[in-house]
Amino acid sequence: MRFSNAQAAAKMRLNSGSRLQEPTLINAVNGTVIEQTSRTVTICGQPTGPGEPVPELRCKVLPGLSRDDAMVLVTDSADEHAVVGFDNLMMVIRSDLRDPLSALTQSLVMARNDRDVHALDALCDQVDEVTQVLSKLIDLASVWGSESLVGNDRIELWPLLQQAWAKVEPLARARNLKARFTAQGPKTQLAAIYGSEHWLKRVFVECLEAAVRAARPGGSLEIEHRQMGPRALIVLRDSGAFVAAREESTPMETVSSSKGRGTSEAGARLASRDLIGLKLCQQIVAQHGGQLREEHDDGQRNFLIDLPTGAPFRNEAVDMDIAQAQVYARDLAALMARRRDNRAAKP
Repeated sequence: MRFSNAQAAAKMRLNSGSRLQEPTLINAVNGTVIEQTSRTVTICGQPTGPGEPVPELRCKVLPGLSRDDAMVLVTDSADEHAVVGFDNLMMVIRSDLRDPLSALTQSLVMARNDRDVHALDALCDQVDEVTQVLSKLIDLASVWGSESLVGNDRIELWPLLQQAWAKVEPLARARNLKARFTAQGPKTQLAAIYGSEHWLKRVFVECLEAAVRAARPGGSLEIEHRQMGPRALIVLRDSGAFVAAREESTPMETVSSSKGRGTSEAGARLASRDLIGLKLCQQIVAQHGGQLREEHDDGQRNFLIDLPTGAPFRNEAVDMDIAQAQVYARDLAALMARRRDNRAAKP
């Protein structure tokens, strides 16, 4: 065993460095490595305590990231399957892909500085695409099951959206797309959000990229801001962002099921890439106290980024320090003052 997360170790009593003893599982692993095809077997697990029944574990064996490896997803409940599978995936990505990604990036820079050769340019573009996907996987592995990314930054929403759109704009221009942002009040007076500016900008970039890729060339992208009490909603109106990803469960299953429906290989890769981006955004937003969700409005399929405004979000109840409390009080007072002024201005 090269890697074993907490759930797998508890179910099988196997840690990293242990040798597999279950014959059925050994045969499945060997067959998967030789034939490079997935297999599903059922084995006996370890009781949770003295006198407890022996659980049956359903193991899905998948080809690993290298030719000699296999990945085993272990579950005794269909509800746990996706979580355990992604925990295992994150562990392998974090350990096996960080150094190759760094070396690949350096090689890409050297290749682009070489003489202009069409074949080399095409190769560079392909490597660049792979690098983006691997970088996204590394980010997902970094935030998976960790709260270290949550910061105390006071984030102005409108500048953050502008920065995110600046990164997505080249893709939008290539697809001849225009974007329009609407808000309930002045754009420069949107309620502040607290957390990690770096990771929340990553959320907006991922969501906007997915929306741009899903939009028809030559169309437009409608981005709307709604303030619902202490929550800010960023709505991508009539957007197909992450639609293919949300209809599947894992990247590997996306490829196989897409082929079964006759979908192109490029479409399967896109669905897999979107799934990685969706999981990354869900993890970041959840750790900021928000959620990604979908709503249907008059036949339109809207994608929403729901984030809390006001005091910094914490999973556990903790007291804010004096500086945070003062900043929050000033923001709340300014928001109430603007609301009174708006009411007074109405006839």
